[in-house]
Amino acid sequence: MSGKEKTKMNKELKEWIQESKDKIQMNNAKTKNKKARGKCQICGERTAEAVCIKCNKSVCKSCYFKIIGVCKKCIPPEIAGKWDGSKPDWEKELGVDWVG
Repeated sequence: MSGKEKTKMNKELKEWIQESKDKIQMNNAKTKNKKARGKCQICGERTAEAVCIKCNKSVCKSCYFKIIGVCKKCIPPEIAGKWDGSKPDWEKELGVDWVG
């Protein structure tokens, strides 16, 4: 990832945090003492290890962005994809079949 891409991603993160600040602060009080339990409420596959400060769901490491304390469902998909390193399904996105 280039420095320009990192700067853009940091700017997007700051904007998202600012927009979500009130909701995050309100949920912070609710989740402060809440413990993650059972399976992840996002993927339903792995053991939950954290609680999202925005939606209050118990989530696994793969569905959680620890640095900001939120699950991947609480972040716009275009930003989450940049952070988690996932690649889009271009066939689905573009509506084409790849010819091999």
